[in-house]
Amino acid sequence: MKKLVGWIDERLGIVQFYNNQIAFELTESVTLWHFFSGLTIGCIGIQFLTGFYMVMYYIPEPTLSHQSIEAMCKLSDFAALMRNLHRWSATFGAFFVMMHVFHTMGRKAYRSPRELNWFTGIVLGIIFLLFLISGVIAPWDWRSYWELIIWADWINLIPLVGDWMKGVILNSFTIGRNFAVHIILLPILFFAVLFVHIVLARRLGLAKKA
Repeated sequence: MKKLVGWIDERLGIVQFYNNQIAFELTESVTLWHFFSGLTIGCIGIQFLTGFYMVMYYIPEPTLSHQSIEAMCKLSDFAALMRNLHRWSATFGAFFVMMHVFHTMGRKAYRSPRELNWFTGIVLGIIFLLFLISGVIAPWDWRSYWELIIWADWINLIPLVGDWMKGVILNSFTIGRNFAVHIILLPILFFAVLFVHIVLARRLGLAKKA
């Protein structure tokens, strides 16, 4: 096993990358509050694993989307577990995101030179919210329909551009587009911004207590 790891490391530098970028000593200022960011990433990992399983059964069609989910739960032994893990990891993930935001605000970690890290964190929170919304809409049952209408009404409250944005969303909405946004566009944006967020956090280190 060691020879195999050594052979791979000699060509890819995995061990060096792990030692430099992942394995590092925690400072004395670390508290339990800091673990909410890691718990959030853990929930996101569960989301992607369970989502990959579910996407093999889901059919993004108005008349078939809900039926495909029901059929998945009946035909597959682990489908109900996967669906519930997907749903509850999203719920807990939202809670962990909020706790991470409160902790960041409490330590005033948004101040110079961490403004960009704060901004990327806000963007990640918005993307996570879009994950939740598009995920709830995906089954296209009565709850999904009203979720779309409610969020469209909220967007309509944005000054100047709200009415225009609501019209664009409702006029261009399809289950297929919602599905594409949920499994393609949002993951690409999320991981791109998350990479920048983590690099900045590693470079600047933990913020001192306010």
